[in-house]
Formats: sequence, structure tokens, C-alpha cells
Amino acid sequence: MTKFLKYINKVTAVSILIMLVNLNILIVYSANTSHHEQNSSLNSGQILLFNEINAYNHISSQLDIGFRVPGTVEHDLCADWIRNQINSHVDSVLTHNFTIQKEGQSAYECQNILGKLNTDKEKIVILGAHWDSRNVSEKDYIDRNLPIPGANDGASGVAVLIELARALSFSTTNLTCQVWFLFIDAEDQGYTNGMYGIQDWGYVEGSPIFVENIENFYDPSEENLECFILLDMVGGTNLTFIKESRSDDNLHNGIFTEGRLLGYNESFPFTPKIMSINDDHIPFTELDIPVVDLIIDFLYGDWTHHHTHSDDLSNIDPESLKITGRTIESFIKTYYSNDSNQTWKESDYGFPIWGYSLIGLVIVVMATVIFLYRKK
Repeated sequence: MTKFLKYINKVTAVSILIMLVNLNILIVYSANTSHHEQNSSLNSGQILLFNEINAYNHISSQLDIGFRVPGTVEHDLCADWIRNQINSHVDSVLTHNFTIQKEGQSAYECQNILGKLNTDKEKIVILGAHWDSRNVSEKDYIDRNLPIPGANDGASGVAVLIELARALSFSTTNLTCQVWFLFIDAEDQGYTNGMYGIQDWGYVEGSPIFVENIENFYDPSEENLECFILLDMVGGTNLTFIKESRSDDNLHNGIFTEGRLLGYNESFPFTPKIMSINDDHIPFTELDIPVVDLIIDFLYGDWTHHHTHSDDLSNIDPESLKITGRTIESFIKTYYSNDSNQTWKESDYGFPIWGYSLIGLVIVVMATVIFLYRKK
């Protein structure tokens, strides 16, 4: 009988510990969820101005210019077009000129383009997208040496940024942050399936150079970089975003929660596929700020036109542009508005989310110590 009672005590103790661990997980999940929901409710009556038809037309215009490959006339024409499109929506437009020359290869003149909105604010939220298009279509069966149209892979992110600049320009008095619209060059010319886009180039060539020179574009003593949000392949059919493994968890969850609260559950799934993507967000981690790559599964997902000639306007869905643009617009208005005294980085009461986990862990440890003491 005594052995049986001891066995029961052990089972009870283990059950209590399991229950406490589960309670800890529930506390963290509830705090995180209620935080995002409360913040989003602050702007539940806010009108979202992002127009997907405008964004769709911006994609069409880029394709009309031609292939936006570094070293071509069309590349330079597109750079001028981007500057002209955002000029009327932002406070200033800056150009970051740089040269890429691999050993034994020709030199290519490239440019990152930066539009800055609401420049009298201290906090800076950076929205980024690459604007060059790939020089080869190595995943196609025909004409693999010819460039891709890049309707989704390149033009869609650019189009959403331009339309977001227009939409957010009407809300500057209610925003507590600057918004940077960064159009990144020289991202898509690396080596895949036995082919370079441009000989000896890597992927993600333009963003590291911008990060190295970022202090030329703001004053660190007066301004603070808040986060970097990258939009890549955001306009294709069957839009379903993944969780990029090196993206910041809280920033990712904040954006995904915002999307689901707007009703876009299929595009922002509760259990997204986790993938590691080498993309333009990686260099920005060196600035010690949260980053996120808002991107689809272009390797095995439902959108199958990556680096092929079929990455054209026929495989662009205006609804996908709407989902992406309105989610980011809502996210910024929710977490960086005069109605909110919080950011996505804090809990509802200014207490970090990880703090709840620490409290739960302390409870479990204390319960274990008390149990062992009483047993002794």
C-alpha cells in the first residue's frame, strides 16, 4: 500500500508539472495574441487606402519598360520611372549609386532608390523590395539564356511599395514613424541550376552595400531604425506566405496576425511552412533590428513560375496585391499611430512577451522545489 501511495504521489507531481508547463505556454500564447488583437482593434475603424488596381498597373508599366537587367538601357529607364512614381508621394527621393565588378568581368553601374516619408519623426520603418529582373530563365525548358519578365519576382514588390507610398502619404499626421521605401538593385543575378544571371554574381548584391553606407541616409544620433520588412514575390496567384527562418518571430507574428484579422487567413496561415531564404533582409540583421521576409514558397509551392518566361502579367492576381498592401498598410497604422502608445515589440502593458515565459518557468521551478521539500 505504501509503494502504491508513493507511486500516486509521483504521478500527481508529474501531472502538476506538465499542467504548469502547459499553463506557461498558454499564458505566452494568450499574451501574444491578445496584444496583437488589442493593437489591431485600435484601428478597426481605419480606412485602408491601398488600391490593388493601381499596383497591378505599376507591374504592367515595369513590364512595358522591358527587362530590368543591370547594364541595360531598360534598367536605367526603370530607375527613372521608379523615382518619378514615388516623387509626388514622399518627402524626398535619394539615389544610392554603386558599382559591381567581379574579377575579370565588366563593371556594372547599379542604384538603390530610397523614398522617405514623414521625415520629421524619430522612428524609421523600412519597407524594401528588389527591382532588378533576372537575366536568364534557367528553370524554363526553352530560351533559358533569355531574361524573365519578372512580373512577380521583382515588379510586384516594387508596385506594392509605390502604392503604399501613395496610400500612407494621406496619413502622415497620424503616424509616429518615418516610412522608408527602399527599392533594391542587383538582387536576382546569382547562380542557380548551373547558370548565373550575370557571370560570377551572387544573389543579394545591392542590399549589403546599402547597409554598409546606411549612415549616409540618416542621423543615428537623432533617428532610430525600427525594423525592415521585405516584400518579395507578393503578387502571384495562390498567395500563401511562408515563415522565413531567420526573420524575427515577433515581427513575423505581428504581420501575420494583422493579415488574419483582415480576413486573409489563407495567405497568412496559422502554421506556415518554414523555409530558409537568402534574401535582401539578411544584411539588415547586421543593424541589430528586427527583419522579416514576406515571401512565398517559390520552390515547391503552388506558384510555379519562378525564373521562367511565364513570370508574366497573366500569373499576377490583383487580390494578392490587395492582401499584401492592405496588410502592411494596416500594420503600420496599427503599431505606429497616434492612437497607439505601443509597438509590435512590446506586450499590452509594455512588458516583453518573453517575460511571461520567464514567469511561467519560475512557477514551475518553485512548484518543483516545494514538492521535493515536502517529500523530504
